[in-house]
Amino acid sequence: MADKLTTDIGGDPAGPIPLEGRDQLFWEKQMIAAFNLLQVKGVVVTDEFRRTVEEMPADYYAGSTFYGRRLDGMVRLLIEKGVIDADAFEARVREILESGTRDHV
Repeated sequence: MADKLTTDIGGDPAGPIPLEGRDQLFWEKQMIAAFNLLQVKGVVVTDEFRRTVEEMPADYYAGSTFYGRRLDGMVRLLIEKGVIDADAFEARVREILESGTRDHV
């Protein structure tokens, strides 16, 4: 049998389930909308996107959030497919972080 994937947590102790709700942040809504559009247009499919999330290192996966993992997986997939340029993406991220305009955690 193959090793378990990072996302295969069935039967593992996970601690308490948080029951408090929260509203989606604006960027989370935008990211989901963009991903849905990419799927409708046939740029990405669910299985390849799921692969990018499942291939994340376990410690990175565990330390990220639901939307953070999805954003990281989507960016990775779009870079793999050549839709966005990795160097240009990294430069833009660096520019945003250095300018202090990042408005979310």
